[in-house]
Amino acid sequence: MKEQQLTRFMYGLIIMGLSIAAIGVGLVIFTDIVTGHGVQGIALVAGLIAGGLFLSIPAKIYLTLQLMKRNDQKVKAMRERGELR
Repeated sequence: MKEQQLTRFMYGLIIMGLSIAAIGVGLVIFTDIVTGHGVQGIALVAGLIAGGLFLSIPAKIYLTLQLMKRNDQKVKAMRERGELR
């Protein structure tokens, strides 16, 4: 998989993860699933929120590392051209 495709996939994972977490938060706020279903309702909501965050965090780490790598390459190129000391 090419780097650009992997980056787009990671952005998709972030969007999907945050959407799943938002659904979990929405269930807590707008429904009575937590009080109506007891422990099972709490487990469902907690699972949605945790699962969504679990999807988005590794993607954020990967994209941060890619950003740092590109910045290092840019600084190195600028130093070679004499634009930075």
